[in-house]
Amino acid sequence: MRKKYMYRLFLVLIFMVWCPLRGQDTHYWTNQFGTRSALMSGAVVGGIFDNTMIYYNPGALGFLENTSITVNANAYRFETIVIENALGQQADFKSKKIGSLPLLAGGMINLKNRRLKIGYGFLSPVDFDFKGIARTEGVAEVLNNIDSPGEEEYVGETSISSSLKELMVILGGGYKISDHFSVGLSNIVTARVRSYSRSWSAYVFANNPELRLVGRDAAQNVEYFNFRYSVKLGMFYVRGPWRWGLTLTSPSINLGGEGTTASKVALRNAVIEGRDERITGLGTARQKLTSTFKSPFSAALGVNYRDEHFGFGVAVQYYDAIDIYNVLDPKPGTFIRPAELAPALDGQFALSTPEGAKSVFNVALGYEHFLNERLTLYLSGRTDNSFFNAQTNRMGGIETSISSWDLYHLTGGMTLRKGGSQISFGLLFSGGADDSYIQQGNISIPTEKNLLRDTFYITKAEYSSWGFLIGFTYSFLNAEKKEEAK
Repeated sequence: MRKKYMYRLFLVLIFMVWCPLRGQDTHYWTNQFGTRSALMSGAVVGGIFDNTMIYYNPGALGFLENTSITVNANAYRFETIVIENALGQQADFKSKKIGSLPLLAGGMINLKNRRLKIGYGFLSPVDFDFKGIARTEGVAEVLNNIDSPGEEEYVGETSISSSLKELMVILGGGYKISDHFSVGLSNIVTARVRSYSRSWSAYVFANNPELRLVGRDAAQNVEYFNFRYSVKLGMFYVRGPWRWGLTLTSPSINLGGEGTTASKVALRNAVIEGRDERITGLGTARQKLTSTFKSPFSAALGVNYRDEHFGFGVAVQYYDAIDIYNVLDPKPGTFIRPAELAPALDGQFALSTPEGAKSVFNVALGYEHFLNERLTLYLSGRTDNSFFNAQTNRMGGIETSISSWDLYHLTGGMTLRKGGSQISFGLLFSGGADDSYIQQGNISIPTEKNLLRDTFYITKAEYSSWGFLIGFTYSFLNAEKKEEAK
C-alpha cells in the first residue's frame, strides 16, 4: 500500500513539473482548483466533500471521510491580449500564448480522531506572461521651426516583457463539532516571483546640420521574489440538502524576499521643462533591496444545494483595498548625470515600484445535473474583477502591472465516476475588455513633448481565452465506501 501511495504521489509531482500555468496579474479569481470546483467556477464555498476545501473552505474538511490525492491537470488554453495603439496608430501590443491551466496536487493525512481532518495542497494562483513590441514611424512637424524648419522624419519603438508566478502551499484542518457544523483553519504560504522589463526609444531627424538628431532611450527593469503568510478561517453548516459556508482570510504577513530595480534614460539634444537650451545627458540607477508584497483581507459566503437529481451553488467574495506602497523601497541617490541638469530627479523617484489594490467583489454561479450515478453535467460562470489601482500610474517610478480589465468566465463539462476514481472534461471561455486602458509612452500625436517624455494615453485593451479542461481525482476509500462505489 505504501509503495502504491508513493507511486501516485510521484505522478502528482511529475504533473506539477510538466504543466505550465496561466493567470492574470491583477485578478484573484482567474484560476480555480480541483476538478469539480473548477467545473462549478468556484461556487463551492458552501462545501463539497473533497480536499479542495483546504483552499475554498477549510471548515468543510471536518466532513471528509476519504483520504485522497487529487490531481487537476488541465489541457491546453489559447490566450490573446491586445492593447490598441500602444505607441501610436496601428502600433498595437499583441500577445498570444498557448499553455496549460492550473494544477492542484493535494491530499489528506490519516488521523485516529474521526472528527479532526488535516490536509495539504500545492497550487499556483497566478502564472502570467506578456510580451509585446510596437513600432511607429512617419513624417510630421515635430520640432519647433526655429531649430528645424518644416517636417521631420521620426521613428519610435517600445517593448514590454512581464512575467509573474505564484506558488501557494497550504496546510489546514477542520473539526466536526456536530452532525451539522464544523470549523477549520488553513495556513497559507505564498511564494511570488516577478520579472518586468520595458524599453522605449524615439528619434527625430532634424532639418538642421548642427542639430542632426534629437532622441531619447529609456529602459526599466524590476525583478524580485517574496514570501508571505496568511490564515483562512472557515465555517461550514449542513442541513438536509442545503450547505452554507463562510470564510475569513487575514491580510498577509510579509515573510521576506529581495529584488532589484533599475532605470535608465538617455537624452540627446532634448528640451526639458525649466531649461531653454537643448541638453544631452544620462540618467541611470540600480539598487538591490528587500521586498514587500501585500494580500488583502477577504471574506467569502456561499450556499450549495444538492439532491438526487441536481445541485447548484452560489458564492460571493469581497477583497479589501490596499493602500499604495513600494514593493522595493529605494533609497535616495543620484540619477541624472550631470546632476545639475535635473537635481530634483533622484534615484528614489526613478526606481520606486508602486503597488496597491482597489476593493473587489466577485460572484460565482454553478449548476450540476446528475444524469445517473456515474455521469454528471456542469454549467457555471463567474466574474473576475481587476484590483488594479490606476493611481499607481501617477506615482512615478516603475509600474509593473499589465492587466486592468475585468474578466468573465464560462465553464461547461462533465464528470465520469468509476469506483474511487473520476475523470472530468470541460470547455472554458474567458473574456474581458477595458475601454479606458492607460497606456504609457504613446505618440499618436508626434510632438517633441510626446517623443521625449512618457505621455499617458487612454486606449482600449482586450483579453480572450479558450480552453479544454481534463481533471483526474483518485480517492483511497475505506472498505465500506469501496462496496458503495462498486
